[in-house]
Amino acid sequence: MNLALPVFSLLLSVSNLLFAQTDAPKAQAKEFTDPVALLQEVAKNYASGADTFRLEAIEENEKHGELEHEWTKVYRTAIKGPGTLYRIETRSRYASVLQVSDGVNEWVYLAEAKVYVKRPLPLDWPQFSKMMTVGNMELRNAWEMRTWLESAAAGYKHATMLPEETITVEGKKFPCYVVYATSDDEDRTPDKESHWSHTYWIDKAALIFRKQVKQEDSYLMMTQSIHLPMHSHSTTVYPVVDFNPQISTESFQFTPPADAKEVKTLEPDFGPLPSNQPKTQWTGKLSPSVTLTDSDGKKVELSSYRGKPVLLDFWATWCGSCLLSMPAMHRIDVEAKDKNLIVVTVDQDHRAEDATAYLERHRYGWKNYHDSDGSAAKAFNGGGIPFTVLIDSTGKVVYESVGSDEVGLRKAIAALGPEFASLAVAGAQP
Repeated sequence: MNLALPVFSLLLSVSNLLFAQTDAPKAQAKEFTDPVALLQEVAKNYASGADTFRLEAIEENEKHGELEHEWTKVYRTAIKGPGTLYRIETRSRYASVLQVSDGVNEWVYLAEAKVYVKRPLPLDWPQFSKMMTVGNMELRNAWEMRTWLESAAAGYKHATMLPEETITVEGKKFPCYVVYATSDDEDRTPDKESHWSHTYWIDKAALIFRKQVKQEDSYLMMTQSIHLPMHSHSTTVYPVVDFNPQISTESFQFTPPADAKEVKTLEPDFGPLPSNQPKTQWTGKLSPSVTLTDSDGKKVELSSYRGKPVLLDFWATWCGSCLLSMPAMHRIDVEAKDKNLIVVTVDQDHRAEDATAYLERHRYGWKNYHDSDGSAAKAFNGGGIPFTVLIDSTGKVVYESVGSDEVGLRKAIAALGPEFASLAVAGAQP
């Protein structure tokens, strides 16, 4: 990847030298003729790979309107080392940013401004800005690549297999399956005013995405009733997809350039952000009566878990924030296995089998129930997902939150009793 800024190029060059370029999972011998079955195998690779990974993407976007023609290009790299080691690099028209953790501290370096922040590694790592500027969003997009690519591969009920092709990505040739799908093929209700198509080039040896092209006819919402038509075209290639890279810990060190200045924050100074957390409804009260339904249709009363604390999480495979919170839920589940904390999830998917397949791909071992009519969430007056509730052994709600908040949740679990004190800080890794 050739990043033009000298300092950022140097950072990336050092990173490349410290990573062996073994690429992607082991070769697969099976030949595929069913495009949906192929995409499901791709989803499994992104879901069940090792905890360490390195992903690189180069995306080009074009947008067309009657009086607009815009072209942009973005470079993204996400590297996850053992434990809490990570390195995220992005370059777009807005900013070139590096975010890195050595397991003790986290740095964020803004190359153009020659400024950086250093802070103790936050519990909810990586700590992204709460202000959703485009530059901050690119860091998130890089880190979340693996989750979104798995979700994309798993989300089709129909697709079309096109003739195979050998493509060249950053100088390397890859024989590929080619799969074409549209918004009508997706396993969810389409937006009647938007239509898109995806073409995927899937590495035949590794069964991972090497390239995707998206065409979309959508709209820009001016008001509730006024929508301006918009056409966009994007091409993304994935030069590096490695779920078990050989990693040197030196790659997760950051030495500020001599002309860089440390600052207290990179957050825009727009004043305090409004809270999107609703007022608590059940904290301090006995949990409402809820009937849960498992994937086989068996009914279970939530009160049947009385006597042990229960961590209850409402989620869905179509909810991006839910999927991104799952690793934290898994860490807590692993750490609390011998402490009698019961982890239970309740999905709001259109089909129970979609949630079951997702949990199986990730080998999450907790009990999941299907909330087909939303009645379980309504019992808690849940207004959105992910929605998390912690219930103590007496049945009293001691914590509730809309959105992912691993820090707050761990504090609430630690307060359940001395045996849970160790969960205040993350330990085990997914």
